[in-house]
Amino acid sequence: MKTSRNLRIGAFVYNFEHKKTYEGLMRLHLENYSLACALAADRIELTHYQSKIRVAPKGLEYMHPRDIARQLDIPYHVAPHNSEECARLIKDYNLDLGVILGARILDESVINAFNVGVLNLHPGLLPDVRGLDTIKWAIFDRKKQGVTTHLIDKHIDRGRMILRRETEVYEDDTLVDVFLRIHNLEMTLMTESLNILEQGRREFDPITNGKYNKAVPEEIERNLPAAFEAYKRNYSSL
Repeated sequence: MKTSRNLRIGAFVYNFEHKKTYEGLMRLHLENYSLACALAADRIELTHYQSKIRVAPKGLEYMHPRDIARQLDIPYHVAPHNSEECARLIKDYNLDLGVILGARILDESVINAFNVGVLNLHPGLLPDVRGLDTIKWAIFDRKKQGVTTHLIDKHIDRGRMILRRETEVYEDDTLVDVFLRIHNLEMTLMTESLNILEQGRREFDPITNGKYNKAVPEEIERNLPAAFEAYKRNYSSL
């Protein structure tokens, strides 16, 4: 595997089996991007309200990222992402760029430890759809589905936009279909964004405004099936 020519890249991953972590590491490998290290965070119990209707596939098995790192000879460190240890590792490896393949909200001190910044793959079109439950809120707010890649800052789902691309929605789609199509586009835009950054481009338009959404509350979510059917029929005209 060739080393990235201009960037030393580290990946934020989860220290457990996880779709985006697994597929992101494999996609980087197949696109000939080597990683200086993987920064793995243990699972934490989520305390915020989570909506009930599932959009992600269920019951799938993935290789543990520790085993992927071993196979690909990537140094693998388990540490809370928002910790002095993680910031020290970023500095020790002299990392230019972080790529988020599994992480919660990062502290500004961790973001600023990188020479260039941290690349996020957001499963929604910023600034229109910020926060949680992006697929569901896009349906309720009559917004297109898509992906935004950006260099993050201390504000949630803001920073500097690199790429923003819509995806299709078809009349026979399920919510899981939409989720998988968006996830696939995240992987595509990840490598396209890395190519842009490798070419030395650093100036990007800022992401401003946009309402931040929490999880869809139960009283709204109960209307999702009917809203989704109407949304699919009218998607091309949104």
